[in-house]
Amino acid sequence: RFVFNFGKGAFAKSTMLKKLNAGDRVGACNEFLRWNKAFDPRTGKRVVVRGLTLRRAAEREVCLGNIR
Repeated sequence: RFVFNFGKGAFAKSTMLKKLNAGDRVGACNEFLRWNKAFDPRTGKRVVVRGLTLRRAAEREVCLGNIR
C-alpha cells in the first residue's frame, strides 16, 4: 500500500529500498519519516503535511516492531 500511494518509480529510486536491499532493516524503517510531503498546487513545491508526518511515524513503529 505504501508503494502504491507514493509511486513505484519513486520507491524504486528511494534510500528506503537501498537500505532494505543492503539488509539495513532499521535504517529502512527510519526512512518512513522522510516520506511526509505532498505537492502543493499553489506553490508548485512539496510541503510537509502534518497528517502524513503522523502516519509515517506510526508506520515506522509498525516496521520496527516487526524487527524486534
